[in-house]
Amino acid sequence: MLLATACIAGGAHAQVAEVPRPYAIPLPPNANDEPQWELGMRYWWSEGSTRFDLNSSRLGAIYGNPTSTLTYDDISANALEFVWSARNETDTFAKGFVGGGWLDGGSLDDEDFFAGQIKFSDTYSKLDGDGLVYGTIDVGQDFTLIDNRARVVLSPFVGFNYWEETVEGYGARCNADDVGGFFCGPTGSTAVPFSTKVITNKQSWASLRLGAELKAKLWDRLTLRGDAAIIPAAYLWNEDSHHLRADLGSTPNIVDSGTGWGYQLEGEVRLDLTRHWAFGAGVRYWYAETNGDSDFVHLNVTSQLEDFTSERLGVFGNVTYRFDTF
Repeated sequence: MLLATACIAGGAHAQVAEVPRPYAIPLPPNANDEPQWELGMRYWWSEGSTRFDLNSSRLGAIYGNPTSTLTYDDISANALEFVWSARNETDTFAKGFVGGGWLDGGSLDDEDFFAGQIKFSDTYSKLDGDGLVYGTIDVGQDFTLIDNRARVVLSPFVGFNYWEETVEGYGARCNADDVGGFFCGPTGSTAVPFSTKVITNKQSWASLRLGAELKAKLWDRLTLRGDAAIIPAAYLWNEDSHHLRADLGSTPNIVDSGTGWGYQLEGEVRLDLTRHWAFGAGVRYWYAETNGDSDFVHLNVTSQLEDFTSERLGVFGNVTYRFDTF
């Protein structure tokens, strides 16, 4: 009996299968060992201008080409931005900023022409800025080109930008024209007091961005950054409100629209105060242009919008905080 029992037990033992013990599968190392999120504030001081022509020559032989030229110039701006960026473990990123502020100063030169480009009116108005609103969001991928004592990273991206400015013009002073001031008055005279609002211009650009960012960390705490984007498609919506022109109807009485192009450039020098806190300063330039249509809203009349250009150049400073997420 003892022998039989031992044989049975031995056979049962031979049928027990060994199960391997579970073990943890290690995760791949984080490709980006720098802080992954960045939040901050930026101050941007800039100066801008807008210029465009209206061509009404197809509406009558009396009109010149261009019929009217409006130049908004020397418009300074003070703006605050909220800036942010985020990168994951594969170096895919999203970044952007949203800002706003106020416009100050500047001038409007409004010129009108008969056929043969006979200037029959030329007036100067003072500008008192109303507001500036803008924002950008980009998504892209980091590619490390050099990673030793100096680290160089190229980051192609695609993005979207919105840019809106509103200015108000006051008064009208007569400049020299070709008809001896017949319509406006003697050169230097004030046709409309500078306490009277004569025009409001609100321009809005919505743009597609294609570009790249290049960052070079030269030393332990100093980084140079450049950002360049071409704008292959920029849609303009521009509202002109002529407050003293009752013949044009209620405001806005002229609306311009068109699809054009442009570019945006930015450069920055950044100093890391700590691993997480950084201070930066740089320069930024925006440019956009288009042709299109100019609709006199209440008159059912459309003129050609030509050579509409907007630009803004300025310097900025920002402070940011970066923190880890992995």
